[in-house]
Order: sequence, then C-alpha cells, then structure tokens
Amino acid sequence: MRISLNTRLSLGVVAVVLAATLAVATLALHLVKFSMQSSIASEQFARVTAIADAVDQKFVSRRTLLKTLAESMRSQAFADPEALQAFLGEHAALREAFANVAFFDPDGRLVASLNASPQMGQVSIADRTYFKETVASKAGRISQPYSNRLNGQAQVAITQPVLDRAGQLQFVISGAINLGERNFLGELADIKFGAAGYLFILTTDGIVVDHPRKSLILTQFNADGGEDSESDQALAGFEGTAEGSNRAGLRGLYSFKRIQQTPWIVGAMYPRSEAFAPIEAVTRVAWAGALALSLLAGALGLAFVRQQLRPLAELHLHMRVTQDDHVSASRAPLSYAHGEIGDLSRTFDRLMQQQRASEARLRTITDNIPALVSHVDASLHYTFVNAQIRALHGSERLIGRAVAEVRGAEEFAVVEPHYRRALAGETVVFEKNGDPARGLGDRTHKAHFIPDRDAVGTVQGVFAMTFDITDEVNAQKALGVQEKRLRDITDSIPALVGYFDREENCLYGNSRARQMAGVGDGTLEGVTLRSSVGDAVYAQHEPYLPSVLAGKPVRFPVHAPLRGKDGYFQVNLIPDKDLEGKVLGFYLMTFNITALKEAELRVIDSETRLRTITDNMPALITYIDRDQKITFANGTYREWLGVEPSTVVGKHIQDIAGPDLYLDRKATIERALAGERVEFEAETKHGDFDRVTHVIYVPDIGADGKIHGIFSLSLDITALKQVERKLIELARVDTLTGLPNRLAFNEYLPNAIARARRAGSALALMFLDVDRFKSINDTLGHASGDEVLAEFARRLHESVRSSDMVARLAGDEFVVVLEDMNSEDAAALIAGKIVEGIREPAFQVDGQLLEVTSSIGVAFSRPGEGPLTAAELLAQADAALYNAKAAGRDRFAMARSAAHAA
Repeated sequence: MRISLNTRLSLGVVAVVLAATLAVATLALHLVKFSMQSSIASEQFARVTAIADAVDQKFVSRRTLLKTLAESMRSQAFADPEALQAFLGEHAALREAFANVAFFDPDGRLVASLNASPQMGQVSIADRTYFKETVASKAGRISQPYSNRLNGQAQVAITQPVLDRAGQLQFVISGAINLGERNFLGELADIKFGAAGYLFILTTDGIVVDHPRKSLILTQFNADGGEDSESDQALAGFEGTAEGSNRAGLRGLYSFKRIQQTPWIVGAMYPRSEAFAPIEAVTRVAWAGALALSLLAGALGLAFVRQQLRPLAELHLHMRVTQDDHVSASRAPLSYAHGEIGDLSRTFDRLMQQQRASEARLRTITDNIPALVSHVDASLHYTFVNAQIRALHGSERLIGRAVAEVRGAEEFAVVEPHYRRALAGETVVFEKNGDPARGLGDRTHKAHFIPDRDAVGTVQGVFAMTFDITDEVNAQKALGVQEKRLRDITDSIPALVGYFDREENCLYGNSRARQMAGVGDGTLEGVTLRSSVGDAVYAQHEPYLPSVLAGKPVRFPVHAPLRGKDGYFQVNLIPDKDLEGKVLGFYLMTFNITALKEAELRVIDSETRLRTITDNMPALITYIDRDQKITFANGTYREWLGVEPSTVVGKHIQDIAGPDLYLDRKATIERALAGERVEFEAETKHGDFDRVTHVIYVPDIGADGKIHGIFSLSLDITALKQVERKLIELARVDTLTGLPNRLAFNEYLPNAIARARRAGSALALMFLDVDRFKSINDTLGHASGDEVLAEFARRLHESVRSSDMVARLAGDEFVVVLEDMNSEDAAALIAGKIVEGIREPAFQVDGQLLEVTSSIGVAFSRPGEGPLTAAELLAQADAALYNAKAAGRDRFAMARSAAHAA
C-alpha cells in the first residue's frame, strides 16, 4: 500500500517532536539526578569527616588529661602504693573520661588503680605492645583495641609516662576506654544514616573498633568470609564516598575518613534506597510530565502539518491531470494563491511551456560539451548522436543505423559486451586507449554506459558518454609519486599527522591517522575532523580552530581515552598559507604525551623514583622554587646541554641561563609564579646542533593553595619543525625537475606584478615548451622524455639570473619571470640565449645524442601602460608562443608583434 507524502510528513513531524521532547527531558533529568546524587554523597562524606574530627578531639582531650595528671606528679614523691592510691582517689573526675585509670611501675606491675582491685599486685601489662612502646620512647601511646584480662571487655588504652626531675621513668599511667560504652562516642553514637544505615570504626589492620552489632567488636571485619570491596579500599588508603554493597547484599553509599591520632578509619553506610528515594520520586513525576507534554506537542504538530500540506495535495492532483491530459504548453496558466505552493504551481506550468525549448537547448549543450554523447535503442541502433560523434565518423546520417555498422566489426566486438550489460540494467564505466588510425590519437578515454529506463523501470536503450581523461591519468600518476614520498616521510613520524581544508575535510593522513579513523590502508575521503576524533575529543579542538584558520599556529593538550585508561596528547595545528598569506587549510600533528602528563600530575613518592622516571624521558625537566633557584634537574641536561644536573641544583636561573636569556624569560617566569600555566617555543644550541623546544611552565600549587614553585618541561620539537617546513616545500616543488610547480608559480606571479608596479619597473614573462616533445615520448619512451625534461630544466635555470623565477607548469610547459628589466631588448637577449642554450650542445639521452629545441613566447609589462593581471600577462605569453611555433619553432616571439621573432 502506497503511503502519501502528506501522511509521511505528518508522521515524521510527530516523531521528531516526540523524540526531541523526550530527549530534552531525558537530558535534563539525568543532569538533575547526577547533581542531587553528588550532593548527597558530598553531604555524607562531610558528616563522616566531622565524626572523625570529633573522635580525634576526644583522643586529644583524654591525652591532655593524662599528661596534666603526669605533670602534677613530677613535683611529688610517692614512697608507697598507698600514697599513690590515695592521690589517684583525689581525681575521681577521671571516670567521666575513662573506664579506669591505673599506674604501673617500669616493670609493668599494677601499682594503683582508680578501680581498686584485690588482684592489684598480680596484674602485669609488661607484655602489652603499647606498654613496651611507652617505656622505650618515654612518650604517650594509644593502643590497638584489646580484650581486658580481668573483665573481658573490649578496650583501648591511652598511656602517659611519669618522669622524675632527672628524666627517669617512675610510672606509666594507663587510661582505659571501654569501646562498648557510650562515654567513648557520646552523642556520636546517636548519629544515623537513614533507618537502616549505620556508623562503624575499623583499625587500619581490619579490626572492628565500633559497630552497631557489638558482637563484631575486636573481630576481623572479614572474618566471616564475606566480601566488602569498599571497606577493602578504605583499608588500602581510600578516603571519600563510593557506592557498593555490604555482606548482606544491601546496596548503599560508603564514606570513609581516617583519624589522625590513631590508625583508625571512621566509616558510614547509607542504604541507597533511602539515600536516593527523593530523587526517584522526582524522576517519576518528571517522566510523567514529559510524556504528557510530548503527546500534546505531537498532536498539535500533526494538526498543523496536515493543514499546511493541503495546497501541496491539490498541486499534486493538478500535475497528474496536466500530464495525463497532455495539456498544451500554450494553454494559459491557472490562477494560484500566494505562497510557496502557489509559486511551485506557477513554476510547473512554466516548465511545461518550456519543455520543447529545453529539448532544443539539450541538443546545443550536447553538441558543445567535450565528450562523445549518444543514445541507442534495445536493438543497438543509434537514436541520438552529438556533433562530436558525427565529426568523428564524418557523417551526418547516423540516426537509425546499427552500432556495428557505424563502428566496424572489430571495435563493435570490444564495446558490445558493455552495451549488453547496460541493457540488462547495469551502469557500466570502463577505460580504453584511443586508436590513432581513427583520429583519437594515443589518448586514454573513459566511457559511461547508462541504462535508459521508462516509467516502470524497463530498459529501453543505453545512454553513452565518452570523455578524454589523458591529462587526468597523467596528473594522477605524478600525484601518486609525490603522495608516496610524502606518505613515507609522515608515516615515519611518531605522531598522528593529517591535513584538513578550511571546511575541516581530511585530505591526507599518515598511517596513524588512518588507523585511528579505522580505514587501515584505505582512503580518508569523506572523513572530517569531527568524525575522525569523535565528538568528545573534537570539543577540545573546536576552541582553537578559529585561530589556526586565521593564520596562527596553536598548540594545546587533549584528554582522551587510551587503551582503557586516561590518555593525554599534545596537539599542534599549523596553518597552510600561500605566498599571499591566505590560509588554504591546516596541518594537524598529535603527539602522545600521556607519560609526561601523568608525571606532571602525579605527586612523586620519592626522589629516587622521580629521578629514574625523569632521566629517561625525552624532555628537559626542571623545578624552580619561588626564589627562582633550581632545586631539581633531570638527566636530559647532560644529553642536551652537556651539563651535569647536580651542578645546576641550588643555583639561580640567571647563573645558568645567562643575563640575556634570563632577562628575556623573566616576565614569563613571573607569570608562572603568579599561577599561570605558560607555554612557548625556544631554541637551544649545544655545539653545532640547534634544538627547537616547546617549553611549559606549570605552577606548583600546594594543598594550602599557595604557589611553591614552577615545573619547567622542555620538549624537543626539532623534528616536528623540520617536517613542517618539508611539508610546505613538497607542496610547491615539481618532483621531476626540482623547479617550483604551478602552485608556486600562481602564488609568485601576482606578487611579482605588484612589486613591479610599486617600483615602476618593467617585467617580462616567458612561456616556453620543448619542440616536438610528444614525438620524443612516442619514439624513446616516457623515461627518456623525463630525462629530456630534467636536462631542459637545468639548462633553462642556468640561462637566467639567480633572482629570476623558473617554474614547470605541466608536461613540457615552462615559464620564466624576469623582474627589473630595462627594456624589451634585454628580455629578447635573454630569450635568444635560452634558445641557443637549449639547442647546443645536443642532449645525451639513454646513450645517444638528441637534438632538442625550444620555442618561447615573451610578454612584456612596461611601467605606465596600465596594470596587467597575471592571467592577462600569461595569455599574452601563450599567444606569443603560438606565433613562435607557427614561425617554424626553435625561436622566440615577442607578444607585441610577430616581427620581433628571432
């Protein structure tokens, strides 16, 4: 069943409206949901951080109590345990902070206790690790959690040594805290994270210090064999908030914060279903609203489109009636309403009137295009031929004759299979070489056989068009040689290299570029910068594209995935300018600097590791402190500058760089010390080697927000600069002769004319070629022809001044631009010298002597005669060359008259 355009467009509009509305709603909801989830996670971590700080303060206050108690004992001498017990009894307020406070002698025996016990003389803690550490260091300690030997309670002890005035250890005070009692966490024990959430404390060894399930205290947190990956990460050093599951499979937000006073970790688990419940409610309401809005917008769009398309349906009916009834072109046009559909209706009527005139114009066009155009019916008889075919066969009566009769049996045998394929419905394109006997010459032609189908798709005949593509084939061969040389150069560069036009279409890419685009050894035709790098990476390129298209080289970093991890790249965009400064496109070179970037962002754990990494990086790395003194230099100083890194450490930059270089970079260094990341290019010289470097000054911003110094990174881009220059040169040099090519000449000549006009001087343009060069190619072959062109270019270059421009346009066509000419006679003298220099001595080609001559056309631009354009001057020289050829070759002719021919 055929669906009308009206229906298709209506459904399409409705679909677009629905899709757009749902897409906007989806994006908005995603952003809101992500923002709310981040806010909840940040709030939870802030609460856990506050709890960890509170626990730290509790430890600090209790240690302060014990330290104060120990200080008060230094001025007193306790002769017996009873006196010490009495002294301790005077400080009953310690019970508010500790479960018990006890005094132990240096051997670990219990001497006095806030909780007096009949077993006092039998208790010893000499084997406890915290007691040993206190005795050895004479400093207070916070113990690991342990089980009390008398009552079995889970405790942690805070110790403080009591020293006499001579600094000798008298006693060790131990304040015990029961982990299961409220006096330790106090009000912190009441903090909740939702109805099912909870707070817990672990040691960094995985021992449970506090947990809602008191049975877990003093046990290993994973002793039951369950998995808790988030807690494992916390034990490994992670701080912050992450999403995970507990051993019961409950999904939730985990937050972890380490305590400063002791190696404990405060953790919190907030069930995800409770944490994000408000977000899910908002999402459901928003989706319902978005769906209702989408349906309403779709209905309104459907009604509007159908109303707007009603005139189009009426026009369709009118067109069908007009075609079916064969309405005369002379019939007066109908009256239509104003608007686009009315304009379209009036246009259709005019087209019907112009149909016959169009057929006549078609004949005129086909007779004047540079191609052989014909049409044959299914029986392979001509029904149409253009003027070129009639001239080729020397007959005006070809219509109705068979192709085999007109073209002959031998040629028909070659083309018949292609005609048969086209009659079978296939479009056929093939190339063939010309037959000199039929007047086509030694040329290459491309033929197109296109099926002619009627309204129902039946093939009624074949359209045939044949084009001369000899020049295109030759140009492609020359281009292939040049492209191979360019590809070999760029494929060897350890970087991604590409060339893009002003519309960001890729015209060339090296092997790495093709691999990234996923085409392997295929073509990059149709690949744009956005499609090759992807939307995310293109967004990082986009801010810099206006600058490079304005003619300014830019260099910037790019962050992109690399083999499953973060990758960092240095991108260089270099404008391609012609001689007038117009930007034709730009080169893109991308270097993988992931290792360098990671080294820059990562805080190095030790000087040894930093030295090992930086000494093996292809960059000059320096650290400059705020006093502009060098505190670090890597081993590249030895390779690049012949200086041992140790000899520059501690010295001021001016002492190493010298007064002139330091003065040049002083402002840049001060900008970096002010917090700005600075990049620039510089040149360094060591011996006979000049090195171009890309220098990056990265401010070292500490955790306190202050700038402590500068990281200086100098990357060697010498090879990159050489490749840049080589790429620009290769695009404007003829590979066979080494002379400038047509592109370089087209850029040079307008500038030369402008210079002559400003200076009021004369200028001469010579257009010359090799006489009978085609005969040389036909008899000796193209290789010998190339030798003739190379020798011809050498002699031509030696016949003129070093300041004159000599270029090869194409084939055997050359041009010479002579500036600052005194007169036409001076130009004629040079032209005669060139003719003689080409004629003698004879060319030696492939072991035999060959007489080669040249014809020259000279155009002369005189000051005061009015401005000439480059095209006009070249046309005059071309006309003069034709006159020289007509006069017998091996001579020159001046553009103003044939009488000046030599």
